[in-house]
Amino acid sequence: MPTAKQNRANSQESTAPPSTAGQAASRYHAAKHGIVATTQIMFDETAEDLAALAAEYHEHHSPADPDQRLLVDTLVHNEWRLRRMRRVEAELWEHATNAFLAQNTEAPACSSGDAFATASGQFERLQRVVNFCERNYHRALKELQRLKAKVGQALPPANPGPPPQKAAADPPQPQQSTTTSAKLGSFRQNPKTPPPSAPPSAGPLAGQPAPASPAKTRPSPADGFPKSGGRN
Repeated sequence: MPTAKQNRANSQESTAPPSTAGQAASRYHAAKHGIVATTQIMFDETAEDLAALAAEYHEHHSPADPDQRLLVDTLVHNEWRLRRMRRVEAELWEHATNAFLAQNTEAPACSSGDAFATASGQFERLQRVVNFCERNYHRALKELQRLKAKVGQALPPANPGPPPQKAAADPPQPQQSTTTSAKLGSFRQNPKTPPPSAPPSAGPLAGQPAPASPAKTRPSPADGFPKSGGRN
């Protein structure tokens, strides 16, 4: 029977890791006996993949009590089943193709429609399982968010989406000028044609007498009488 001294020594060896990294690594050791049990592993699945999925969900949601932990385990369980159903669907297509070719030996090949018609009942049952898992997943997620909001616990950040695109800047509008000359300056204008000038008056030609002015050509009163050659 172990003594008290031996119990104290054993308790020192079974304490949690002192470092932060060690505590983070040992946080999900208990999950190996719950959601990550060997009974959850089928065919080509691995316990390591399921453990990594459970650790990712627990790290993301950080359940604060058993109720939140149950909801997080429900998320893990349903996503694990959805992944399995995707592999089942791929195998159903292969089996349906082989069954069609076995039933129709004269057919040169099998199309997707032929394979679906051959195993339509199996595909319908598979789709019902997928719908059931998706409903359970979203129901558990909604309830988990409600509990976190009720106790004032911060919700995990959502998956980052694409960065928002900047709105295109409006093209600069041309500034309107207040003067007419500025408006017309931006258009090409034909040069203004000067008004026709009056032709210059013809001057007297060389060797010709200048025309007499009207005052000089006005006849005098004596011009109306004949000039006498002498006295009578």
